[in-house]
Order: sequence, then structure tokens, then C-alpha cells
Amino acid sequence: MHDSRSKFSIQSLDKKTFPNLIVHGTNFLKSHNLTNCKNEIKWFLEHLLQCNKTNLYSNILINPKDYNRINNFLNQRVKGIPFQQLINKASFYGRDFIINTDVLIPRPETEVLIDLIKHNKYNKMLDIGTGSGIIAITANLENIASSIDAIDIDPKALKVAKKNQVKLQASKVNFFKMDILKMIPEAKYDIIVSNPPYVSLPEYNQLDVMVKDYEPIQALTDFKDGLTFYKRYAIILKEILNENGVAFFELSHMFNKEDLKKIFINFQNIKFYNDLNEDCRFIKITS
Repeated sequence: MHDSRSKFSIQSLDKKTFPNLIVHGTNFLKSHNLTNCKNEIKWFLEHLLQCNKTNLYSNILINPKDYNRINNFLNQRVKGIPFQQLINKASFYGRDFIINTDVLIPRPETEVLIDLIKHNKYNKMLDIGTGSGIIAITANLENIASSIDAIDIDPKALKVAKKNQVKLQASKVNFFKMDILKMIPEAKYDIIVSNPPYVSLPEYNQLDVMVKDYEPIQALTDFKDGLTFYKRYAIILKEILNENGVAFFELSHMFNKEDLKKIFINFQNIKFYNDLNEDCRFIKITS
């Protein structure tokens, strides 16, 4: 039997106006069990038309040249492609960053990391596994550090990060390729931050298709227990962290605090912080 939900076409609308499109498009997305549907359509139209929400409620007819892009957005969205990837940008700490399938989509909980580190000013900062560059660039623009090195193993991710650096004019960030599991930076830092691949392989296999199919696997999981990078950091931190320096790492809410304390057993000053959902999501280590 033909499933009437399977494809959307503006041509089927009696009135091809933006208010009518918002109503029917919202219902189409909802019929495929998506959430936040009305907002996503409005955000997409604002992106497409470079307008504000008020303009979307005028009764102006949709220009035929925009048909294909709107149809494509709705029909791609119901396939599970994340909204941010369809518009190639995502918001983080009040700024729009370029993103694509080579980098993770910024998560709201990572903004808490910025809140944790922004109360002090640092001379030299290292961001390990920078991805799209959101943490390093935000640290620059929020004047958290005077000089920032940001490393990643993936040249494709670094390409995106450098585009964001140009777009947002983050002149204090130096991006370069490095495999932190095999190499050690030559410099020493006052603050080190990282949002590493912390999803365990069993947990990764249970992730939503929108994450598994459209975000880079190597940025999500270590293909083991999720703890690989923290074990590496525990070995190298004293070599690359200045005296009285601090390190902040994002964690999986699935981790046990005692397991992490054992990993960082050679460090006396350890604190944990919760995210907005009151899940334990960050560890602070002071040298």
C-alpha cells in the first residue's frame, strides 16, 4: 500500500504560502515521529530566505524556485538526516558554526564546559580533539585564553575548524593535526580541555540512527569501553600541564566516578560537575 506520509510536495498545497507550508510541513514531519517540527521548518525558512519569523507569516506565495529546496529539506529530514547538517550550520554558545558529516553536531551540554572555564583567564590553552573547533574558537572569542592550540587526528575535521576560524575571526587559535594517543605536544599549557570519543562500543550500537549514520564514528567512540582517552590523559598530563594548571574533560553520563578516580589516581585534586540535566558530565583535574 502506498504510504501518503512518505513524500512531501509543495505542489500538493492548495495555497502555496508560507503559513500554509508551515502547517502542512509540521504535520508531515510529525507523521514521521520527529519532534520540534514547527520550529525546524521556521528555522529552515529563515535560513533559506534570510528573513525573520515575522516575514514567514505573510501571505506571499512561495517562489517556484524555492520549491525544490523546501521539498528536499522536508524529504531529507524524514530520512533521519539531522537538521543542522541539512543547513550546514549549528549554534554553539550564541554563535553559528559551519558543520558537516565530518564533525560532530555541537551538544548543549558542551556549553557548560565553556561556563566552567570562562571565570578565569589563561595564557596558553590546549583543546584536544577539536572537531569543528567550537571549544577553541569560543574560548578565543570569550577571551578565556591568550593563545590556543587545537589538535585533531582528522584532517577533514580540521578543514571545517579552519573555516569556522575564518568565519568567526578567531585569530588566537592554532589548529594542527596530531594523534594524541601516539604523540605528545611539545608545549606546556595552563589549561587543557577535551571532549573526547567517550561512547563505549556497546552504547554506540544503541545510538539513534541520526547519530550513527550521519556523524563520524571516530569522534563518538573509542571502539572499546569509552575510557581510552582518559587513560592516555592520565599518563601525559603531568608532561604538558603547567604547575597549578587545570584540565577539564567532558564525560559520558554512563561513567562511574570511582572508575575515573582510579584512572587519575596520581592526581590529588579532582572535582566533578553536572550538566543542565544534573548528570555528571565533567571532570576537573588540577596539577
